[in-house]
Amino acid sequence: MDSTANDDLTERYNIHSIPSFVFVDEDGDEIDRIVGYMPPAEYLAEMTRIRNGINTVPDLVKQLEEDPDNADLLINLAGKMEAMSGLKDAMTYWEILFALEGVDPVKHSTAALKMALYHAQENKDPETLVSFISNETNTEVLPRAYDALRNFYRRSQDKVAEADTYRRYVDFMSGIHKETAGLLNGYAWRMTEIDLNLDNALERVTQGIEMLAEDAGAREKAQIMDTKGEVLWKLGRIDDAVAVMDECIALQPEDTYYQEQKAKFQTPS
Repeated sequence: MDSTANDDLTERYNIHSIPSFVFVDEDGDEIDRIVGYMPPAEYLAEMTRIRNGINTVPDLVKQLEEDPDNADLLINLAGKMEAMSGLKDAMTYWEILFALEGVDPVKHSTAALKMALYHAQENKDPETLVSFISNETNTEVLPRAYDALRNFYRRSQDKVAEADTYRRYVDFMSGIHKETAGLLNGYAWRMTEIDLNLDNALERVTQGIEMLAEDAGAREKAQIMDTKGEVLWKLGRIDDAVAVMDECIALQPEDTYYQEQKAKFQTPS
């Protein structure tokens, strides 16, 4: 994937990350794939499943012909098609699912979200995603919608809209009491990268540190405290940032990264 010699294969099979294992038939047409690392036993089980033609794309298409109103089959097939060749090729199945009556609300809302995302991508306009978030009430699906919208803005390099969406996403998760230290840390770090919402980022990462379990490891504590140090540095609070890095160094004395961070904070800009 990192070699220009493989550009044709990367494009043909829609490869975006490694490792990606693509399984093809005798004509070179993809029937399934495995994305990401798997332990050997799990990988062997998946490879055996695919080799035996179980729940591969051809198998799922055949099952769907026999049971066209099966929501789980539609979701499985749509997911595989999206991974293989993009959301556009999966839309047929999401639209069928959306039109079905009596579908589980989460599945129905998921189909609606996929349709909104597809139209946003095709039109290069986030309005359908914005409208979905404004009108959707399913709290299981809304986090994915916020995530899709902020990623849309990130790809569009609209930093102000991305920062606002990310903040509203975090506020939403807090409102339903599902914020996590990891979410707050990720938000705060991204704000340091785009230099926006820094006061709010400091408040949120401090909250994230307070949320850490008492038995959280030194490495985990140092990582989120490093984010706080970065936010303080961006805010011009150098002494406070250095004090936080001293705490990180005490937690991870063997990790030179935190010493480098401290040196960075102390270097005049």
